[in-house]
Amino acid sequence: MRKPSGILIIAGQPIKVEAPIINFREPPFWDATREVCQPTATDPAPACKPGGVPYGKLPRPYTKRYSTRPMLRRYGMNPPIEAVKAAIKQFVIHHDGCSSADMCFSVLQNERGLSCHFLIDNDGTIYQTIDLALMAYHAAEWNTASIGVEFCNRGDAKKEPNYYSSGKYGPKRDVKPCKINGHTILAFDFTPQQKESMVNLGRALQRILPNLPAEFPQSSAGVQSWDTMPTNASFRFSGYIGHYHLTQQKWDPGPFDFKDFCRKLRGALCFPVFASGGPTQQQPIPAVPQNPDDLKQQVKELYKANEARADGGFFPVGPWGEHRLWHGGVHIVGRQDDPVYAPFPGRLVAARMSATSAIGSNNFVLLRHDMSLGTSRVQFYSLYMHLSDESKRTDKPAEWITKSEAWKKARLGEVALLDEPIEAGALIGHVGTAGPADLSKAQIHVEFFANAELFTDVPGSPWVLIDGTSGGRFSDSSQINDAIDQDKDGTLSRPELQQFYGSGNLDQARYFVTLHVSEWTAEPSWSDALRVPKDFKKYKPAEIDAMVADQITPGLWWDARVASHCKLPHDGVVYHYHPIAFLGWFNQQLLDAAATAGPAAKIDDAKEVPKGITDDFGDVNGSSMRSAADTSEDPCNQLTLQELVQGFDAPECGQ
Repeated sequence: MRKPSGILIIAGQPIKVEAPIINFREPPFWDATREVCQPTATDPAPACKPGGVPYGKLPRPYTKRYSTRPMLRRYGMNPPIEAVKAAIKQFVIHHDGCSSADMCFSVLQNERGLSCHFLIDNDGTIYQTIDLALMAYHAAEWNTASIGVEFCNRGDAKKEPNYYSSGKYGPKRDVKPCKINGHTILAFDFTPQQKESMVNLGRALQRILPNLPAEFPQSSAGVQSWDTMPTNASFRFSGYIGHYHLTQQKWDPGPFDFKDFCRKLRGALCFPVFASGGPTQQQPIPAVPQNPDDLKQQVKELYKANEARADGGFFPVGPWGEHRLWHGGVHIVGRQDDPVYAPFPGRLVAARMSATSAIGSNNFVLLRHDMSLGTSRVQFYSLYMHLSDESKRTDKPAEWITKSEAWKKARLGEVALLDEPIEAGALIGHVGTAGPADLSKAQIHVEFFANAELFTDVPGSPWVLIDGTSGGRFSDSSQINDAIDQDKDGTLSRPELQQFYGSGNLDQARYFVTLHVSEWTAEPSWSDALRVPKDFKKYKPAEIDAMVADQITPGLWWDARVASHCKLPHDGVVYHYHPIAFLGWFNQQLLDAAATAGPAAKIDDAKEVPKGITDDFGDVNGSSMRSAADTSEDPCNQLTLQELVQGFDAPECGQ
């Protein structure tokens, strides 16, 4: 047997990955773009006409087993690789009902005029049969923005319980019950080699495809859905999805565990820093506890690292512990060079190192997170400011800084635009030193924000929206200011902020969602903004200009260039969340949902697959795999390369 090269093809370009791939340019040359029958070991002499077979059931005779993606048709057969990467947002998982990948390719190519990007054989070998830039015929209307895989698996273990007993069709397999759309089906499980290969393929795609997050359909927060999704929801979904999630007529990929698969790609959810102590052999990262009481205690300790010191940067006002200035995050006091971790999986989209000023470190890392919380998709950002200089670290630096080719080309002290996949729990930096002279200490600024309000549809949500856009850089919210301003002079002094944040009576303030311009933008002008209110009346204009130049300007990073790359608004107006409250609440939702999830399917309840429901092998005419939409025009065909890469989202684009 040929040893897999591990080379994946996208937009005509070969990319070496850590997955056992044999692509269509290598023997046995399984190329789905060839409009002819291709003999296989399963079917050495298929009965097809010279030059190809006219498959005539949908909706007219055809020989092409693929099409170009509608949003890429303006480029013909050679779309730019960046446009291809941006266009793919779904990975549809199937099982083929076949005995081998060889048989699967024969059925797809020679009998039915269908195709799938990947086939995973019994031993875990992955065959790529078509360039990811092209649209394979595997998931009907969902083909336009997806890639797909066919797992070699006979499927129905109740109908053919001894299928794998002799070893003729591959190694013996476990059986597992799965309850899909209310029907409990006994299915053959996937081989360990297949599962391992799929994880390796997923990890490779994380690096290549920025719009394909490690997410799965959920019935509640963190709980896998085993039912068909509403059509509009399935079109909007980004991540890994099963064929049965798209149509009630299918039950493939049967028992595939989407949650476990995505967990292996995501890493381990954790806190950005240890609330106390540091990493140990038993606890290498500050992982989120699975016990609700332990979770609450860890969150409480993190609050202390900010509020109990009573001189750090507070949320939602009080940078460096004074004034009504909006402050989108919190300062967490730690020890110099303590590790900082990614709390959620995401993509590292911007970073700066070797940047200092009068207030210390201006080094930062910005992550973008695309996740699901139940049936809702949430996209948010997390910022880690005042890090130590990772570029100068010789002892175990963060992995992204050693692997990123874009970073290697960046100029130190300037903002580098990156796109690096980051697992939850990954080391992203180390605690630096920052603060004005009287407050300088080892600490980091942690900030969570989003382009839209995230949790308005969640039942029982504690979050309260405060629109602070009218006040510019200063809070004019009476709901915030009145609770802190004890002498009612319209300003917030350091003693007032210390008293308020040191009181511990902050349950409501922690759940404010504040909409205002980011402190990391240059506009509106900082010098002009600080001249107007009485908060800074003791400073002369020249002193304000000097303070802005020394303490504020060196830390700014949010400009049009960065905003376009990171998919942020150019005006800098976003929704800010208390990062510790966000971490605690989000993870509590996951724990609550897991505790109330229904019982798993039982073998004794399994029945034969109901009539009218099939896997891919049973779909003889390919009605659930190829659609007339595969050759229709798409309004997104008019999008520019820049709009595609930036994730342009227009209603007329459908998906």
